[in-house]
Amino acid sequence: MTTKIVIIGGGYAGVWAGKILEKHFRKHKDVAITLVDPKPYHTLMTELHEVAGWRTEPESVQVSFRKIFGARHINIVLDAIKTIDFEKKQAYGKAGTYDFDYCIIATGSEPEYFNIPGVKENSFSLWSFDDAMRLRHHIETVFRKAAEEPDSEKRKRLLTFAVAGAGFTGIEMLGELLDHRDVMCSKLHLNKDEVRIINIEALPSILPILEPKLREKAEKYLKKRGAELILNAAITGAEPGKIILKDGTLIETETFIWTCGVRGSSFSDSIDLEKPERSRGRLAVNEELRSTKYPYVFVGGDVSYFMENSKPLPQIVETAHQTAEVIAHNIIADIEHKEIPKQFKSNYHGFMISLGSHYAVANAGGLKTSGFIAMAMKHFINVLYLVQIAGINQVWEYIKHEFLDIKNNRSFIGGFAAYKIRSYWGVLLRMFLGFSWFAEGLNKIGEGWLAWSTGSKSQWMFSPGVIQATLARTSVTPEGASAASEYVDQAAQAVSSASEAVTQTVTQVADAASAASQTVSEAVTNGAQAAETVFGKILDLSKPIFNINGPVATWFRKTFMDGIAAHIPFELFQLMIVIVEIGVGLALFGGFFTWIAAAVSIVMCIVFTLSGMFSWDQLWFVFAAVLCLGGMGRAFGLDYFTVPLWKRWWNGTRFARKTHLYADEPTK
Repeated sequence: MTTKIVIIGGGYAGVWAGKILEKHFRKHKDVAITLVDPKPYHTLMTELHEVAGWRTEPESVQVSFRKIFGARHINIVLDAIKTIDFEKKQAYGKAGTYDFDYCIIATGSEPEYFNIPGVKENSFSLWSFDDAMRLRHHIETVFRKAAEEPDSEKRKRLLTFAVAGAGFTGIEMLGELLDHRDVMCSKLHLNKDEVRIINIEALPSILPILEPKLREKAEKYLKKRGAELILNAAITGAEPGKIILKDGTLIETETFIWTCGVRGSSFSDSIDLEKPERSRGRLAVNEELRSTKYPYVFVGGDVSYFMENSKPLPQIVETAHQTAEVIAHNIIADIEHKEIPKQFKSNYHGFMISLGSHYAVANAGGLKTSGFIAMAMKHFINVLYLVQIAGINQVWEYIKHEFLDIKNNRSFIGGFAAYKIRSYWGVLLRMFLGFSWFAEGLNKIGEGWLAWSTGSKSQWMFSPGVIQATLARTSVTPEGASAASEYVDQAAQAVSSASEAVTQTVTQVADAASAASQTVSEAVTNGAQAAETVFGKILDLSKPIFNINGPVATWFRKTFMDGIAAHIPFELFQLMIVIVEIGVGLALFGGFFTWIAAAVSIVMCIVFTLSGMFSWDQLWFVFAAVLCLGGMGRAFGLDYFTVPLWKRWWNGTRFARKTHLYADEPTK
């Protein structure tokens, strides 16, 4: 009999509970886990202000469930649950019915408007991806309208942005507005002094959860940037284009953003579970996070209502994670009858709040910081979360969104990492690097690296007295050795034949280039000799980076060459090097799987450098290969055709789905 677990909601609590349960029951075919959510992606709620304020692109806060769970033992269903029959153990959605033995309700929260007249109808909220997108487009629209508005009063109303609430969400949104104001004023030739960015808070200070010193730093920074902080000011109503304060003050604005409170989701109001008075729609649970009415129903994240130290659990990400861990533990204990049920006990590590893209304040693990360090800490926590739920691939996506693809210098390191070169500028460099590797391989053929009868040509790469293995001296039978040698000879002949035609063409081109450049070469030589006569040789770049008899090269030679490579028959060793050099050269020249070829090129350069064979004037091989890693093969190269096909195949493999090592998005 199959035990069915249904998780309703793909937010922080739902995803984390699903990850833990799936990992534990991965090999248990008698346990079925289903996660139901109306969206195909998990939303990074703590980063919504970046999308609303135009710092990052919309996809930066979306992590697809395919990426998160891949080929794992969990079923993802796109559906919106409407109601649940807890007696029958069935959840009813728009698209289907879901039976369960255990149900996890993790439907999150929604804005709380406290029944203040007109606020819900005349404000923007910031509590979902759709909210962020509506606000994003609205902000762009009002700036553009203001740039075209000749009436000063109307323009003033358009350029007034009011954020109600000085908690995390409100202050972070305020910081993004300050950053985006500078961008839009520069782009649309608006006077920055005309833009009003206001924060309205009923309490006497902003960010009340933080220590006074951090609050003071945050307040000082916001005022320095031009924000207006209206404290001790309760909002009593709103009308189209107007905010009404308790003292009768009217603030006229086309952009009223409400971030003053949260409540349980509207879904929690529709189901038959206990909702304590003053819980704002949250569902009552006991210390094991079970519903007080049904022990097989668990509630996690923002929608759970549990009193700890006479206070309800805060609706933050750490609460979602920690409730998910307790829920998963207790479901496992129930199913396996092995573990003692776990009781919830919070263990919060602190808070980090960004005030735009360049400044933050944080109290994490008792470490109170601000500015650069606090911003770095906030990014580190985000990276840590992403690597846990979706692997290194999603971390790379985060780095691209936050640093590499950022616009208008809106990151705490500015735009240093965001500037790019066009790939077509590097085409000739890529081709010349490929030609150089190809020439290296051809030169080795000319030196007799494939002429086995003349003996080893790579013995100089090993320590004196170390004898390379050979196919002629292996312990196999003469017939086996002869056969192996014959295969190597055939391979060598194939390489020589394949390169002969290319060699002829390259030789013809080289001869022509040589004749054309002879005059220039003589002039350069004469000039160099004259300079050397006057100045002398200041730095000899032809010398090896590491002396072949120095400590680095000696260590590398004894450890890797003598200890490993010497056991490879010299015929195979030399054939391998020739094939790799020619193969890498042709791949780079034609732009075919350029990233792999460039990576191999870098590895080969490292090996040659540590061996004491690379001189300073050969380091350009490494620098050119690094540039080739950046997609240079798609500019006038075969990668334009092959890479999309390869990505489509790779992203559908089970290995990619199990390891999260995707190239972009999964295809299955």
